[in-house]
Formats: sequence, C-alpha cells, structure tokens
Amino acid sequence: MRSLRFLQVVSSSATSGAERHTVALARRLHSEGHHVEVVSPPIDWIRDELSNDNIPVHQLDMRKASGFAAMRYMVSLARRQKFDLVHAHLSRAAYLSLVATAFAGTPLVCSVHVKTNYFVYRMAARGSNRMVAVSNYIEGLLTHAGVPANYIDVVHNGTDFHDVSYPSSTDVFDEFRIPKDRKLVGLVGRVAEEKGHLIAVNALPQVLTESPDAHIMFVGRDQGEFSDFLKKEVSRRDLDKRVTFTGNRDDVARLLDAMDFSILPSSAEACPLAVIESMARERPVVGANIGGVDELVIHEKTGLLVDQTAEAFSSGMNYLLNHEAERKEMGTNALQLIHERFTFEQMMERMEAVYDRAIRKA
Repeated sequence: MRSLRFLQVVSSSATSGAERHTVALARRLHSEGHHVEVVSPPIDWIRDELSNDNIPVHQLDMRKASGFAAMRYMVSLARRQKFDLVHAHLSRAAYLSLVATAFAGTPLVCSVHVKTNYFVYRMAARGSNRMVAVSNYIEGLLTHAGVPANYIDVVHNGTDFHDVSYPSSTDVFDEFRIPKDRKLVGLVGRVAEEKGHLIAVNALPQVLTESPDAHIMFVGRDQGEFSDFLKKEVSRRDLDKRVTFTGNRDDVARLLDAMDFSILPSSAEACPLAVIESMARERPVVGANIGGVDELVIHEKTGLLVDQTAEAFSSGMNYLLNHEAERKEMGTNALQLIHERFTFEQMMERMEAVYDRAIRKA
C-alpha cells in the first residue's frame, strides 16, 4: 500500500488480546511508513508502549456517562486528521468510530474479538466498511446475528513468538525460586474470573496425586478483587508452594520456554493469543472446548480439548505431565500449525488486504 493515514481505536482498558493486537497493528503500520494514531481509554501501558515509536495516543473516556463527549471528540479528530481508514476494536469503539466515520466520510473496519451484541456491526455493514472476524466461530456468530456475509472477512490473530529469542539471563526456576524438579504448567492471561484460574486451582490437588512434581504458573496482570480472592483460595488449600503468580510480564515467550505446556480454562474465547503464543514456543495446550479454541487446539494433535471443569482439566494436565513423548509430539505439531496459518506476517497480509479493499471501494 502507498503511505496512508490510519486511526486505530480500542475501547477496553485491559491487557488482553484485543488491546495487544491494536498496539501490534499500530506499530507495524508505523514501521511500514504509514501515519498512525491511536485512541484508547486513559490507561498508561498503551500510551507508554507506543510513545517509544512516536505514535500519538489520544486518551479518551469512552464509558457511557462520557459517551457524548467522546463522540464529539472522535468526530472532530476524524475530520481534522483526514484519515484514510479508521479501524475499531470492540463494540464501544465501533459505535464511536461509526459515527465519526459517517461525518468524516472515512471507511471503517471493525474487528470483532469477542462474543458480544452485534447490533453495531449490522449498522456498520454498509458502503465500503468491512467487519473482521478473528475466527470462523466469530464469523458464524456475525452471520447468525444478521450481518451480511459479503461484509465479513476472517483474519485470525497471529504471533511472532516463534522468532523471539532471549540472551542468557537468570533461569526462570531460579528467578521465582521454584525447585528444579518441578514440571511447570502455565496459564497466560490477566488474572480474572472468566479466564478460569479458579478451575486450575481446583484441579491442582487431583493433579498432584498423580503428578507430584506439578507446579502452576499464572502469568498476567492482577485484576481487581478476584485476584485477591484467588490468592486466598490458593493459601486456604495450602497450595502456595505449588502456584506462582508472576504479574504482568514482557518476557512471556521466555516463561513459556520453561513450561512443559499451558492451559486455557476460559469461559469464552474467540481466537486466543495465549494459545497461539504457547504453540509458537512449541508448547501444546490443554484448552476448554469453547468458542474458537478448536481452530487452534486440534485434539490429540496440538493439545487436548476438554470440558470446562476442574475434573476434565486435572485429567488432561495429568496426561501431558505423564506422557512426555506425546507431549513433545503435540508441541512439534503446534509450532508447525503456527508456521502454516498463524504468524504475525500472515495476519498482516490478510489485514492489509482488508484495508485495501475498504479504501479502494470508498
């Protein structure tokens, strides 16, 4: 594409896939010579990360009580900066961006990262606009909700974790004072109820009866009261020496390398980056068989699909902990699948094709 002007808009203040995806897109487009600006809620981590690349970040309160002011700001920004395309991530960003692009005459791309209310996407599916589903699962939900199929493109998330390397540094086991004979099982994602951490804690006692060397590592930002509750639950069960909380990390690939495999007991997922990143480090995944997880975790090939219960997860975890050859084969298959379908480069090629289609039709 020729040099263009992009506005990326995200409405969540979490540190999940949609927010990280927005930051990654902004950085790549900027590195390719495009002018990129970002609108996000007033949170520090997005602003701090993008400031290193000199990408302007407009911090905007998008909550309902501030909706009218946010809408006015978005309309003014879109008119003033004359963007070639606005890309909205998540529903509230889509509502604000739909109004702003309507006034500015700018094409809109909406990425649908999660199961949600699809009314805004039905409204946005017109003219040169495009809807991006991050998985076939989300595409099915959109079409079922009445979004015309000819407005939808599927662009799975991608990662560059397979290319990440680290210089020799402190061993992960030493850093977190974990005995060297432990087998690490990771759960990567913010510590929030819907991510299934409590299922992992409930599964751990049964895991330890068959795999006494097991140790769980929770990698992700603590979020609200649930994190405090979870840590108390770990202590109540006398599991403090078997569970490690790392907090938010910028070396997730390094931590994954220390793990035998990862788990994903979430209650809702579309195209989870945590799974893609684990697989990119040649680590299989025990995942809840929900949403779009089965587009990544192919049962008994790149990991195990199980019910979202403590019993099912303890069984799946014990299988991988006690079947080293099968675990390593699944890890090899997982990395191969990443190279075939889920690299960051492949994602960018598909996304830029969506951008080009929207801009050419405008």
